[in-house]
Amino acid sequence: MAARISRRELALAAAAGAAAVKGARAQKDADAKLDTAEFDPVAWTMHRYESAPMRLTFNAKTRKEAEAWQQQLRAKVTELIGGFPDTRSPLRAQTLEVREFPAYKREKFIFESRPGVGVMAYLITPLKASGPLPVAVCIPGHGRGVDDAVGIDERGQDISEPTGYEHGFPLQAASHGVAAVAIEPMAFGCRRDAITAKKGKGTTACQPTAGSALLFGETMIAWRIYDVMRTIDWIETRPELNAKQVGCMGISGGGTCTLFAAALDSRIKAALVSGYLNTFRASIMSMSHCIDNYVPGILN
Repeated sequence: MAARISRRELALAAAAGAAAVKGARAQKDADAKLDTAEFDPVAWTMHRYESAPMRLTFNAKTRKEAEAWQQQLRAKVTELIGGFPDTRSPLRAQTLEVREFPAYKREKFIFESRPGVGVMAYLITPLKASGPLPVAVCIPGHGRGVDDAVGIDERGQDISEPTGYEHGFPLQAASHGVAAVAIEPMAFGCRRDAITAKKGKGTTACQPTAGSALLFGETMIAWRIYDVMRTIDWIETRPELNAKQVGCMGISGGGTCTLFAAALDSRIKAALVSGYLNTFRASIMSMSHCIDNYVPGILN
């Protein structure tokens, strides 16, 4: 049997319905007032970009002016990324393995970039070339790390035709008679924390590492650049390598490292940057990137 509803209850229900409709209209009107550009933080940063100081924009007309600009730039960018250690500690380099392939020899080695910071790398030298050889420091991008770049698959097996977006570029360098020193960037491959390592070989540990760097007033870019600098220190210890003919090449995150390393270490005579060259406005500011791309104050 249906319950009977009193006139009073009907009136209360009608009043509640009217109040709900009125409230919804009021909320819609209020929301409409919030729909302005002033509430868009990305638009605000783009507006600020238009007036960013960019005090070290390159305007040199002569070699002398360019060299003076370089000195200013190195000092300021070094400051912004958090600087480097005042002294360089012993490398404590060790060779782990040497293998020969039809066209090249591959030496796997490790060294200490700074106390407590180990770096793993491969030296790829063409068999038919005679030294001292020019050298390319090769830096892979986000992914499995340096093994992927030198043709080692996820099971640790060698593959004749490297796959992936890096296309075995250290091996390509060796095919042109250039020695390649391919290094594992911090937070990639074997240089990851235990928690990240359990998530799979292709998972990088840029966060929380890069975030921690910012807490120290430093940056992941600086930490990785310093590894490149120490790699060149290692190259200087090897008589079969020409330390006066050092280049640097990298893709994606490795391109980032290549660009900044070439700007800050004058021992690097040539640089090939792939997959990183950009305007900050169109790339780093406009979409979500890995935290290792950000340098506080770089737009100034």
